[in-house]
Amino acid sequence: MRRYRFWLLALGWLPAGVMLQALVRFFPSEGGGWTPEFILMAGVMMLQSLIPVAVCGLPLALACRRIWRLEHRRTAWSLGIGLGAVTTLATVFAGLLGPLAILAFALVLSVPAWVVALSLRRWQQRERGETNGN
Repeated sequence: MRRYRFWLLALGWLPAGVMLQALVRFFPSEGGGWTPEFILMAGVMMLQSLIPVAVCGLPLALACRRIWRLEHRRTAWSLGIGLGAVTTLATVFAGLLGPLAILAFALVLSVPAWVVALSLRRWQQRERGETNGN
């Protein structure tokens, strides 16, 4: 069950962020309202466009998972939330350029998390090597 929760979060965080940003931005003003037909149509259109976005959230999610497994949970959450917010905003902009731009932005913005993950792993390996040698 735990594995499925990770994959649900890994695939769902970026589309959820994009949808939340869209709801905040396009929420109807006072006096205006959304009809049920409009909500249904917007939901179907949004779902189609968010399927490719879900896969683009994987690089950051997998980097944070690596950091989490290295027992740096607070670092994983901090990077995930911080870089996730930036990635969500960049995805909204990159969406104007197409799915490949969304993927490119998501990959570039996940690089800092991967650098931290690989640095922590190397640091832990060095620490184990020094304690085993003494």
